[in-house]
Amino acid sequence: MSFVHKLCERLGENNKPIYTVLAIACGKGTVRPILSITDKKESPDARKYAALRELMTEFIGVPTTMAMGLIGEGLAGLITKKGTAKYKNANSVMSFLGICCAAGYFVPKFCNIGMPPVMKKLMPDYDPNAQLPSKPAQPQPKVLNKKQYVQIYHPPTNSPYFRAGMRV
Repeated sequence: MSFVHKLCERLGENNKPIYTVLAIACGKGTVRPILSITDKKESPDARKYAALRELMTEFIGVPTTMAMGLIGEGLAGLITKKGTAKYKNANSVMSFLGICCAAGYFVPKFCNIGMPPVMKKLMPDYDPNAQLPSKPAQPQPKVLNKKQYVQIYHPPTNSPYFRAGMRV
């Protein structure tokens, strides 16, 4: 058996939903702040704020997701008896439901509660809701006596779509 085959077998034996979600969250926790901090269109303070906010979201999201997944797995014992085939399925489903509850409710709730005071302490001078100074509007050149026509797209009737008779 090759190394790759052994590795795939080992990874496939214990593939809980929580591992996939945590791997995605860890990836987002590293990539998203990097993308936010390298955005040249924003001001430096806005970039720092966005990167810190993305990182804090994942710092809150990873433990919350893990805890809710484990709580869901614990509740599987209430549905079925341990050691049965249904227990393994119920364990995966309850873990998945716990993860869904974490992603849909608990992580945003904890972020809304915990992030504003922490972000105020980390960046006291930055206000994310402040309006940027607007650029003066450039006057539009006036066009006199021109009629505007709307062109409607008509697909060519000699395309394979029309020749094959595949109409929906």
